[in-house]
Amino acid sequence: MFSESRLPHGAALWRSRGSVGGGPIPADGCVDLILRDGCISVAGPSTRWITAGGDGAGDSFGFRLPPGRAGHLLGLDLAEIADQLVPLEDVASRGHARRLRAAMVPFADGARSTGAVSSLAGDAAESSRWSADVYRFAATSESAARAAAAHGTSERSFRRRMLSTFGYGYATLMRLERSRRAQALLRRGAPLVTAAAEAGFADQPHLSREFRRLVGVSPGQFAASSA
Repeated sequence: MFSESRLPHGAALWRSRGSVGGGPIPADGCVDLILRDGCISVAGPSTRWITAGGDGAGDSFGFRLPPGRAGHLLGLDLAEIADQLVPLEDVASRGHARRLRAAMVPFADGARSTGAVSSLAGDAAESSRWSADVYRFAATSESAARAAAAHGTSERSFRRRMLSTFGYGYATLMRLERSRRAQALLRRGAPLVTAAAEAGFADQPHLSREFRRLVGVSPGQFAASSA
């Protein structure tokens, strides 16, 4: 069983119970802090689908930060952990690790208040206004050149900051955003050809190729599982 609670600033808390793993998890470019069997791991920004892990001896709990928000919170260049699952203590300072654990453990112990993790989400958002602005450019399919120019920087500097802050490049962010739009359309019952056009894919075969890379199933399989 999986449940998710939305937090301010695009963050989320989730709980998984009884999962034995094995299913595909679509790439979303986010960073998750995962508490499982008493240990916290960091799932770096995902740029391809992955296979879900099991929940271990008890429930699994997660704190998800949207694209481009986790680097400051962890004090880390996110390109170093893209598409990896690593122990929190290996990538965060001792002080950061203590603060993050203190925020997550009460939630795992059944606390109803999400104030501590909401505060962390707010801190991440406040320090990542550049990321939020870049995300808006990608969501409207603006080119990297225009995004860089709007921020008064060269494309080369823009690429470097993208890798550090998001963990991947601007083209990948646009691919992830197209995929997210298509998934939302298919969940609402849109035909495949409509989802491809409205999400910004060149055609239906383009949608199918990207879904297999980013979602782990075909668009038809995804639509059927969402019905």
